[in-house]
Amino acid sequence: MKWLKDIDSSFDKLLTDCYQRREMEMELHVNKLRFYGLIALFVTELVIGLYSIGWDTTLVVVDLATIAVVVCWCALVVRWASSEGYKPWLKYVSILFDYAIILVVSLEVESLDVFKHFLQDLHQTEFELMLVSVLLLFNIMSAFRQGKLIIYYSTLCCVVTGTLVLEHSHTARAIEIHEQVIMICSGFLAWSLSSYITGTYTKLRHRERLLRYLPEQLVKAVERGDIDIEPGGEKRNVTVLMADIRGFTRLCEQHDPEVVTQLLNRYFSRMSSVIFIHRGMIDKFIGDAIMAVFGTPQEEENNAKNAIEAAREMLEALTLLNQEFIAEGLPAIKIGIGIHSGVAIAGNVGSSSCMDYTVIGDTVNVAARIESKTKELKHPLLISEQSVKQSQLTQLKRVAKVELSGRSQPIEVYHYPD
Repeated sequence: MKWLKDIDSSFDKLLTDCYQRREMEMELHVNKLRFYGLIALFVTELVIGLYSIGWDTTLVVVDLATIAVVVCWCALVVRWASSEGYKPWLKYVSILFDYAIILVVSLEVESLDVFKHFLQDLHQTEFELMLVSVLLLFNIMSAFRQGKLIIYYSTLCCVVTGTLVLEHSHTARAIEIHEQVIMICSGFLAWSLSSYITGTYTKLRHRERLLRYLPEQLVKAVERGDIDIEPGGEKRNVTVLMADIRGFTRLCEQHDPEVVTQLLNRYFSRMSSVIFIHRGMIDKFIGDAIMAVFGTPQEEENNAKNAIEAAREMLEALTLLNQEFIAEGLPAIKIGIGIHSGVAIAGNVGSSSCMDYTVIGDTVNVAARIESKTKELKHPLLISEQSVKQSQLTQLKRVAKVELSGRSQPIEVYHYPD
């Protein structure tokens, strides 16, 4: 799927802006986790302390002061992350604060000597190891942020903070090394989670873009690598289907833009589903027109037959859709469909900043001109003789021999009998 990545710096900037906005949104999410987690921790510590030792002014003042610092910091983060502009430094400062507050908690507990009260059965080293487990959780939480550098930074801060906590409590060297290894491993886990999240998001974005133009089974083939859509072009024997709404200009003049947009969206959605069922590709929407191609990027056994059957079902689907429109007080619409088969150039066409997988050539032009004859010949579906021969469908009936603009020789057109 190299064609999806063939983008220039202008598109890269748009994608970067999207990631930066998402990063600020994620910082708000992490900040919310920080707020509720730390507040719950300090309130629990305060409640247990008051229950165990009664009113202790020092304990209450220290805990409330710590809570006030956390609340003020979280409020600042919300303000910075919600304001305009990207702030790359915010995630680094936030991580530094998280580990600093855990270090402060460790020093607070030791300075207050509360172990002999509500933690009297817990050895000081064991309490320090509990704090290290909190450090691990904060480090793994860095996976929600964008980029490997932030995970490396978080892991470094985690190891340094954990080492200070364990050294201060005179933890055995073997245990300290063990905890340091676990903290480093938590960094690898955070990196793996971040890579998985980013990779999944990218794959889903690519898949969503592909599904706008290709049928689901073709998208699966591209994802498996069975089909490789490369930049450039190649000759393909294809069948082109052109469908156009009749009297669209008058429809726009007589109805509000909201009504017209609603009609078009529902019409395009219904017609696209039919085209995909018959293994066609939506090449593009041109105003109110649909250009669909059968036979590329995946070759089929009978492109013409697939296109003709798709056109017939499109007309049937339109009949049902018009019934819905009329029941809702919306105007019914009529369409004309032209089909032609032949050789065309299929591939990525455009500039480095905007490229589409499309087909070009005389086959496309002929299909469009055949469609323009549907109103004149009073048939909603007209098929070129070449498509009829390729389809091997015997029930198609000849309509007329028509002159097409830009072609010296007339062409036989057929229709699908009711």
